[in-house]
Order: sequence, then structure tokens, then C-alpha cells
Amino acid sequence: MNGDAQVSETSLAREIFGPLGGIVEIGVVVDAGESAALAHVSVDEFAARNHLEMSKILRTVQTIGNFHSSTMAIVEELGWHADHEITAPSLLLWSGGIEEYSSDLNNPQSVRRMASAGADLQLVRFTHAMVGVAVAVGQPVDASSELIVEAVRRAAGLVGAENAGAAREIYRMWRASLLPQVLMQTSASPNSVKTGYRSFAHALESML
Repeated sequence: MNGDAQVSETSLAREIFGPLGGIVEIGVVVDAGESAALAHVSVDEFAARNHLEMSKILRTVQTIGNFHSSTMAIVEELGWHADHEITAPSLLLWSGGIEEYSSDLNNPQSVRRMASAGADLQLVRFTHAMVGVAVAVGQPVDASSELIVEAVRRAAGLVGAENAGAAREIYRMWRASLLPQVLMQTSASPNSVKTGYRSFAHALESML
């Protein structure tokens, strides 16, 4: 693989690893319960309990992107699955600024609101990134759509959204928010990219 291809693959992978890191951090907070202070939540414990699910998600990501093992090693560098402090400002970023930044950001109501909004936002971004990578590397639509649905369902489970309709709800949020940015005539996306995203949107709709 030449240098340009390596950079391209790394960039694609980071598009997925970013929201997935948010999903893990939010999952830690949700799993700890509303009464738990952020200072006392444990990424280590959450990662240990959910190791199998997280591994399955990463294997699916690798398949979707046809990523080399060295690219997957970026996850270790990012360290979002290793023990670290989760702060209210980081939740604020993951949630897209749903709360106003203040010294009271750690209060339970704000944390709950940021976790809820952040889960929605990062699951939608995760879906968008998965589809984008599949389009970029030319993966077959039907088989890859099944993998995307599986990964999204597992990711939703990490943030406590384990109901049967979670993936469908995430798909609809994605379709209404990020997908139009690619498909509209005013978008700078090449027609081949629009065609790819549209094909995945149709396939996912049929499955869900």
C-alpha cells in the first residue's frame, strides 16, 4: 500500500473511530446510572463487561472498510476503551452543545441530557461514517448494509438503547439529518458518491 492510500485508509477509519469513541464514553455514563458522579464512573469496568460486543463492532468496522490491522491499531492509540476520566465538557462536545457551558454542567439533569443527546448524535454519525466508508471502498450494498445494521444495533446497545426498533430510529435520524447533505443537488459530492449513498439508504430502509 502506498503512502497516499495509507493516509486515505487512516482518514476513513478515523471517521468511524471518532463517533465510536463517543458512544463508548456515553455508554460508560449511562451504564453507571443517574446517581453516579462522573468522577466515579469506570471505563475499565465497562470495557471489560462489554469486551465481546466492542470486539464484534470493531471486526465489523474492519470488514466494512477492508482495513489493515495497522489501521485498526489506531483504536489503541486513541485509547477511548482504556481507563480515563470522563468529564462534563467532553460530554458537552459529544452532545453537540445541548447544554450551555457553565460551572453547573456536572449536575445530574445536565449529564442525563448530554448523554441522551450525545447518544443520538454519535450513533447517527457512526452510521454516516460506516456508509461513507462502504461507499468509498466500493463494498457490495446488500451484504454491507446487513453488517452496518448489525454494528449499529450493537453500538446502540452500548448506550442502553437495546429495544428492537433502535436501529430503525437511528436510520431515520440519519436519513433526516446527515444524508441530505450528501444527496441534495447543492451538494458538492460527485454523482457516483450520491448514487452509492442513495443505494445504501434504500437497502437500509428495506431491512429496517
